[in-house]
Amino acid sequence: MAKYNMKIYQNILLLLVLMIVSDNIKSEKEIFVCQKGEMKASWYTMGQDEVALNVNGLKPGFVILVDTTLKAKNFISFHDSYCRKQSIELDTSDLTWTDGWKNLTTKQKFERVNQEKKEYLIEADSQRILNNQGQQQVWIINNSNNTVSIQMQDWSFICVLQALTKSGKWYPIEYWRFSECGNSYHLKYFPPRMANSFVTILPNYGDYKTKFRYKLLGKDKFYYSNEFEGSINHCEFIENNRSINYPGETLPINFKLERFIEMAYR
Repeated sequence: MAKYNMKIYQNILLLLVLMIVSDNIKSEKEIFVCQKGEMKASWYTMGQDEVALNVNGLKPGFVILVDTTLKAKNFISFHDSYCRKQSIELDTSDLTWTDGWKNLTTKQKFERVNQEKKEYLIEADSQRILNNQGQQQVWIINNSNNTVSIQMQDWSFICVLQALTKSGKWYPIEYWRFSECGNSYHLKYFPPRMANSFVTILPNYGDYKTKFRYKLLGKDKFYYSNEFEGSINHCEFIENNRSINYPGETLPINFKLERFIEMAYR
């Protein structure tokens, strides 16, 4: 009976969340005149956990900090770190990366493992160079006394960039493409005074100048960065009309984070 009551309680909470999400979506509708949508997919691979930056005036709480003076100089992504570890001690528990393994001689297996390690090292080095070309480093900092958990997908922060429209409303200019594999999702925990980051290039190329902010999906709420200025093409507010089949229904392929929360809490 206790489990049944708990299930009812969870369903009520879910209904409340979806009602709030639905209201938010309705209140943000705006018409854009564009022949083709230019909205891009977002993907923000996490870096290494570090002690929180000592930044003057950092607000208390869970902070997403965009400071244009903070450029990537030694950013190490999760992918970089993983490849470097594999180059030292290759995980051979899953041999799907090579064909005909059982038919190889001991010498051939040794050579194949060494070759795989070399390829991982090349990939790690290329990622290190690629991610440290002076891009913007956006910091996610837990400047509070409590551990904060957020949702992740395949080691990427579930995060999109928003821009202020001409009518003064916040709209996404990026969409989130979620995975159909349940194993892609996990929670990341930020203990007090700990931080992580991702690198990106801030928008400064179009003819529409406006303000921007990052919107990050937490465990059960959204977090927003500070505002900053830049420019985009106005049609980046528009999604395209493609669709994808998701178990039980057909949905637009370009999902705003509100829709992602609706899927995640089913």
